[in-house]
Amino acid sequence: MITVLLIDDEPLTTLALRKILENNFPDIEILGELTNGQQAWELMQTRVPDMIISDIRMPHLNGLELLNKVREAQLPSKVILLTAYGEFEYAREALKLRASGYLLKPYIQSEVVKEVFRVMKEIEAENGVKESLSKVVPLIEENALKKLLAGRLDAKGLNEFLELTDRRWEDCRVTVFQLGGTTSKTVEIEQVIKISLTEEVNNYFQHSSCTGISFFHRYNEFMVIDASSDDSSDLRVSDCTRIVMNYMDQHILVGASSQAVPLLKLPEAYEEALALSRKVQDSGFNSGAAIRQGALIEKAVDYCKQYYMTDINLQKIADYLDINKHHFCNLFKEQLQVTFWEYVTGLRIAHAKHLLQTSDELVADIAVQSGYINTSHFGRVFKEIVGITPVEFRRKMKIS
Repeated sequence: MITVLLIDDEPLTTLALRKILENNFPDIEILGELTNGQQAWELMQTRVPDMIISDIRMPHLNGLELLNKVREAQLPSKVILLTAYGEFEYAREALKLRASGYLLKPYIQSEVVKEVFRVMKEIEAENGVKESLSKVVPLIEENALKKLLAGRLDAKGLNEFLELTDRRWEDCRVTVFQLGGTTSKTVEIEQVIKISLTEEVNNYFQHSSCTGISFFHRYNEFMVIDASSDDSSDLRVSDCTRIVMNYMDQHILVGASSQAVPLLKLPEAYEEALALSRKVQDSGFNSGAAIRQGALIEKAVDYCKQYYMTDINLQKIADYLDINKHHFCNLFKEQLQVTFWEYVTGLRIAHAKHLLQTSDELVADIAVQSGYINTSHFGRVFKEIVGITPVEFRRKMKIS
């Protein structure tokens, strides 16, 4: 669905445009009808439209100034400007700023439909190219990272790689999964499973708006590189572990590097993660037991995600799983590389951050919705994990 933002200091104009678009383009989503460019620019800090239809002459921030900001920020939005007869100088300036189209006032419906349709085709064509590139870029990234791990990519080659990809590869954390023992699957089925596993982990990073990639570094060694070094990295290690466990019927040893490192030091982070995975001693249970315990932890994770905002505790979840709580603690840490409470806290703080960014609710109310009855306790935990207080975090997000 293509998103459109309508801007004109005359509300009747944006209302008329909305009706024309809704009547002729049912797949278009109108993000808003605004009266000046400043309002539009503020909205675009949270959501960038595919198309903007804007008047030129407006208070605070006119259409040309908004177009200039869009181009300077290298945003992909297509901009159609509404111009009046006699505004040649404005039109000439718009040409320099690469406006996508023009509509002369007073316009007629057929002209609006024709121009919007033309720009929509441009957007769809570009999205088609991006979709094709999105399938190629992960292969380029995987190849470059494997060369880096093998010591066959120097700083110059690394810079060339970074210029090729539009994703941010800064500080990275490595998780290694060693798949032990044999599998009952045929070679062909095993290959399909490995491809599906890799795709699901890569999609997980994409849907989380994080930079990350996964691939099989060796035959029985699955590797995840997380380049979004933030306070949720432990949570992502746990989620990736759960995804791997869902696919594999072998005993799995997991090791994660202790901290994020610059990309050039990726080989060192890999060696640390590999060494940690080798330190994990085989506890003696067979593949069948590993699968059963994996299913148990998956059930625990689902329970946590459903009830983390309530008064959840170890005894409740142990009773739910019908397992000794001390055994559960050990099993949870062994398989997800974080403690039960670290995982629940990660879920709660992630939810709180989302509410602080997207709502104007009081911090006390957000604390309750995130599973904390005591606001002061919530504030302490939040600052310990995020590094700043909830109020400071909200202020920082609004400024950025």
